[in-house]
Amino acid sequence: MLLTLNSCGKQASRARNVVIYENDGSTEDIILENEHLELRFLPQTAEIILTDRASGVQWRSNPQNAANDPLADVVTKYFLESQFSLEYADVAGVGMTLYSGLNSVDLHAYDYALQDNGLEVRYTIGDIARSYIIPPATPEQRMVSFLEKMERDDRRKIEASYRLYDINNLRSGDDKSLLLSSYPDLNRTKVYVLRDNTQEYMKEMMEGFFADAGYTYDDYYEDSSRYTASGGADKPAFNITLRYTLDGKSLVLNVPFDKIAYRPPYPITQLSLLPFMGSGGINDQGYMLVPDGSGALIYFNNGKQSQIAYNNNVYGWDEAMPRDAIVNDNKAPFPAFGIQKNGHALLCVIEEGASYAGVRADVSGRNSSWNNVYSRFNMVHGAIIDISGRSDRAVFLYEKSLPSGESITLRYTPCASGGYVGMAKEYRSWLMRTYSSLGAGKENGVPIAIEIPGAVNKTQHRLGIPFDLPLKLTSYKEARGMIDDFAQWGWKNVRIKLTGWFNRSVDHSVPSKIALIGELGSKKDFRNLESAAEKNGYTIFPEADFLYMKNIRPFDGFSLYRDAARYVNRKRIEKYPYSFVWFGERIRWGKLSYLARPAYMMSLIDSFTRKAAALGLHNLAFRSLGARLSGDYHEKRLVSREASMKMRQEKLAELNRGGTGVLLNTGYAYAAPWADFITGMAIDDQSFGITDAAVPFYPIVLHGLVPYTGPAINLAEDYTKNLLKTIESGAGLYFSFITEETSILQETKFRQFYANEYDKWSGDANALYQKFSADFAGLYDQAITNHVILSAGLTLTEYEDGTRVAVNGGDDAVNYDGVVINAHSYAVLRRGGY
Repeated sequence: MLLTLNSCGKQASRARNVVIYENDGSTEDIILENEHLELRFLPQTAEIILTDRASGVQWRSNPQNAANDPLADVVTKYFLESQFSLEYADVAGVGMTLYSGLNSVDLHAYDYALQDNGLEVRYTIGDIARSYIIPPATPEQRMVSFLEKMERDDRRKIEASYRLYDINNLRSGDDKSLLLSSYPDLNRTKVYVLRDNTQEYMKEMMEGFFADAGYTYDDYYEDSSRYTASGGADKPAFNITLRYTLDGKSLVLNVPFDKIAYRPPYPITQLSLLPFMGSGGINDQGYMLVPDGSGALIYFNNGKQSQIAYNNNVYGWDEAMPRDAIVNDNKAPFPAFGIQKNGHALLCVIEEGASYAGVRADVSGRNSSWNNVYSRFNMVHGAIIDISGRSDRAVFLYEKSLPSGESITLRYTPCASGGYVGMAKEYRSWLMRTYSSLGAGKENGVPIAIEIPGAVNKTQHRLGIPFDLPLKLTSYKEARGMIDDFAQWGWKNVRIKLTGWFNRSVDHSVPSKIALIGELGSKKDFRNLESAAEKNGYTIFPEADFLYMKNIRPFDGFSLYRDAARYVNRKRIEKYPYSFVWFGERIRWGKLSYLARPAYMMSLIDSFTRKAAALGLHNLAFRSLGARLSGDYHEKRLVSREASMKMRQEKLAELNRGGTGVLLNTGYAYAAPWADFITGMAIDDQSFGITDAAVPFYPIVLHGLVPYTGPAINLAEDYTKNLLKTIESGAGLYFSFITEETSILQETKFRQFYANEYDKWSGDANALYQKFSADFAGLYDQAITNHVILSAGLTLTEYEDGTRVAVNGGDDAVNYDGVVINAHSYAVLRRGGY
């Protein structure tokens, strides 16, 4: 049953009116089924049970007998009994969490129906008290525009129910500071505010008066959103629709944004979905797979309740959201997680809305008897606005609504084979079905990439006057010399990533134009560099950053007003590097950069591609496109983070169709399908305290589809560990070389190149390449078929042809399958012999 409290026109850019759903009391289970799966919906609790018909294994949305969990506190029991929870906030940033069980199902404020081969469950959650479409507060001129359309008696009743505030004529008990904080334009105009003691019958009567005067729900939304104290008698209430469908071997959960409603003063800020789907209890055996770097496992009941629960943002922090410090810049490079329970695996892929998602996981013993992993989504974004001139209270400004037409989609798949390898195979299959560009090319030989930084900027003195000038690290001629060396050593198919090759520095100016750096040589020298690469079958990828704009100058094609992205509070997004010591922004000793809005970024890529082609460059290395993701929250040209991600995907697909090669840094999963090569991909976890083991989940997914490397071998904090992880994950080799001595970088901001000296590393680099070529030849175009953690520090990676690579990261030699593997070493076991 559906009770509509108020009506409103459909406006994609406005919040929707909350309606009340009522359950009819039916107790008959609803069943969806196909040849692979059965989904059972329990109407009394709104739980779901997913059954894999092949194995008979059941995956429940909620633990059985959760109310009797001896370890669960009251709030956790609410969570255990819910299919979702949501968080909301008010203008002061103060919010609360609501649970679908306690705040909807227990109140019978939900209904369900079979629609379009799926099951829709519609919830009303929160305070479902009557809401009235009348202005809670509004400027005098706006109120008068409606009063003028009313009968005199009706108008008098309205005026008696509101107080007209005049900042110049306040009463002795009025708090001027509080009023200005709540109604910022009170210093310019008088404001009508609904009296707190207005009776319900009077509000209902006034609703009719305002409706006759042409007052609509959009007007109500505008008035409710205008002021910090404009909630009137409205209470927080929300509508959420969960749509379940069976798609082949998967359960698909969809949450359409167009069916989410909330009352304007209380925007929904977070949404957690199926938080205990498939969860394991204290008597179950298994683990949770989380997207921590390359992938990590959290074993059931591991006793790490004293560690912080796992929480990681998919695709990292939204660069268009403010933050004051970075202690650990953790990020999840792929939108998937899973659970292995009693020999069976369930994988969840976040198909839509991944850019809003974070993945959370916790173990039994902290707040309950259950081990669970789930996704949590950022919804309506907000930021503090500066009203320090009028009040010392914190006031938040929020987006006007959720993005129209978007949704959250989760795909739960019982895996054909268990363990994290089975989950990786399932995710790999999903990627290949979804992105036809994957696997288009096969890698011959060892994947290898060389970064060659050309110049950085450094303060240098000329006639005693300080200038910020390019500092040569590697000239164009010297880079050509490196290429000649590689060819002489027999290196094949090398990817040359040029950084700091144009516009003065690695921290280059706006790439709206391309100016070669005179300190590195002439245009002819650069052409000779290109010719040497082409002659030897190497590929040059010139790197540029299209997200962070630095060294802004007049007439460089970047307008701070038109092209810079904005926070929700309308401030231009300006970034400084963050300190590794005090974690805050290095404002006094760091280069300022501006975040480009997505549309400008796309047009800049087009322009750069054309100009690079004129120089004979037909490929691109993206510094940030596959490593940092942001939206633009400018209210007049808002681009959501999800829309920004899709713009990037469309641009990559366009470049792919046009024959432009793409090299990505980091290689987030949304961009990887169009990459010709990925450098700096995660091949280890990020050492969360609650995790138990790092696994190469993401490398297993991509191996044989996209060639990739980990961080630069010569720049790794732990050389040996990085090298062993490279071998374990089937990654290629990556080095960063300069010809100058690194001492020249003193008193610069580029200490990341602290171990790049080519002359010191070239011999070791060649030895590694030759060793990798001998040991791993023929493996890089194969899929990884298995990975096993044999013991602490000892792993085994197996390929399609049966070749096994055992890696011993421990401090002692081990004997595996009759082969002695020294400490910090490895062994290749090919089918038929060692």
